[in-house]
Amino acid sequence: MKIVLTTLNAKFIHTSLALRWLYVANKDKFNISFTEFVIKEDIDSVTEQLLAKQADVIGISVSIWNVKQSKTLIEKLKLAKPELIIFIGGPEVMYEPEFFIENWDIDYVISGEGEFVTGELLQALEQGQREVDIPGVSYKGHINRTIVQADIEKLIELDSPYQLPEDRDSLKHRVVYFETSRGCPYQCKYCLSSLEKGVRYFPKQHIDENLAYFINSPAKLIKFLDRTFNLNKNHTHHVFSYLIEHHRPNLSCQFEIYADLLKDENIEYLNTKLPKDYFRFEIGIQSTYEPTNKEINRLQDFELLAGNIRKLMDGGKIDLHLDLIAGLPFETFERFIKSFNDVFALGAKEVQLGFLKMLRGTSLRNNASKYGYSFQEEAPYEIYYNDDISAAEIERIHCAEEALDRYWNSGRFQRSMSYLMDGPFKGAYFQFFEAMHSYYTEAGLPRFGYQLEDLFRLLYEFTLARGIDIFELLRADYYDNYTLRPHGFWEEKTCKKQKKAWLQEILHNQGFLEANKLTKDQIEKYATLDLVSDDANTLLVTLFNRRKTKLEAHPTLHYTLNQE
Repeated sequence: MKIVLTTLNAKFIHTSLALRWLYVANKDKFNISFTEFVIKEDIDSVTEQLLAKQADVIGISVSIWNVKQSKTLIEKLKLAKPELIIFIGGPEVMYEPEFFIENWDIDYVISGEGEFVTGELLQALEQGQREVDIPGVSYKGHINRTIVQADIEKLIELDSPYQLPEDRDSLKHRVVYFETSRGCPYQCKYCLSSLEKGVRYFPKQHIDENLAYFINSPAKLIKFLDRTFNLNKNHTHHVFSYLIEHHRPNLSCQFEIYADLLKDENIEYLNTKLPKDYFRFEIGIQSTYEPTNKEINRLQDFELLAGNIRKLMDGGKIDLHLDLIAGLPFETFERFIKSFNDVFALGAKEVQLGFLKMLRGTSLRNNASKYGYSFQEEAPYEIYYNDDISAAEIERIHCAEEALDRYWNSGRFQRSMSYLMDGPFKGAYFQFFEAMHSYYTEAGLPRFGYQLEDLFRLLYEFTLARGIDIFELLRADYYDNYTLRPHGFWEEKTCKKQKKAWLQEILHNQGFLEANKLTKDQIEKYATLDLVSDDANTLLVTLFNRRKTKLEAHPTLHYTLNQE
């Protein structure tokens, strides 16, 4: 019997740790392999590739991002090969197996951590059994409500799913997903992790051995899958210390952190010992409205949390990614704006504005009528409205989110946005992004296919109309986005003849060239010449194509014009 495990990842850079665990748990007992695809791939092509493997059994990992594609894939597989046995697992299907048994053309659903349960099912199938009584395994006429948990002591006896030879060469191109624990202690009503009981940790030796492998590999990003990485103080310190002690350039690590749990000594340790840009923390704040947090069973001390975030920000070592969720119970549009402004004021590099999704199995979905929720019937199950916030207000938040991503999260406008957020729009951050979206929409900026220079030009016009001139900051930000000499986003006021005269003056100024270790060729081919806005005697000389010319990382020079 030949078995193939597969899934449809959201992007090529993603990998499925679940498939790899299932594979190492069963490869010595069965003729089993795994293969991954991406949701953007043609499903007919995926079907053909899977059928070409001549499998008797196919297992598919289903998540919220690939539900639709997975269903279509299964229909095509069964149509082409009706005798094919298909089982599915994953977070999307595990809590409502009956829905998928009744509505999808599948044979089995596995609920929970399937490493060893899958082996039991495959063994029964090899023996010709189709009706089985295995915890966590459901099929038509037999729905099993058990959510299986794998024994970690048995998992660590397996070959490492992180060190498979076939993955080695691709590590530098893909995200490495790594777990040091399973489970979550919190009971947030919107989250699938709330349905798990307890937290189980992998032993230190297992963690160290695999981290050592990553550090000595071409991997560039390790994303830790632990729901609350810093829950256990000793565990957290051990992993952080190991990574800091064995730091390698060009490797970064991302963690999901509960900022309330950080102590001053933890923050001081990180701010003192951590190499810059090595760690990235994702912190789920979701809302700053206490009645909302209480209703969704989310314990949070925002004052403490904000203080800890500011201390991390002051250290300047860690990139912070702060999460908000729009559409939670009891949070009106006006109150959400306050949550957004509260969180944005912390100054994190990225603020992720998400929208509540009514995930299958969660308490919030099961009690949706209590809050008047209307939501998408198909994945991703995003809400339309509830009793506290209208569909029109949700759409306004979507608009602000789009501008937030373009102008803040993109990192393309660092100087300009820092000035605006610390000055003219301080405290009115949501209002700025909503107004900015309205402005560029009215100006006809397309949602896709726009030019970067259009974003800069529109921000310049938007601020100038409000009496704010940030041209110098915008120009500096604009140039930072290019390695080759670009066209400007502004209307050029200096004629070509004048610029040619400036160029000739610089080329004949041997002292300037020698002082800055520049050649005439570099100036002619790679420099832009601009007058400093408030000084008609000073040129801003910006050099591009830095890699080829080996210039300094910040190639901006000032040149005083000859006034003779």
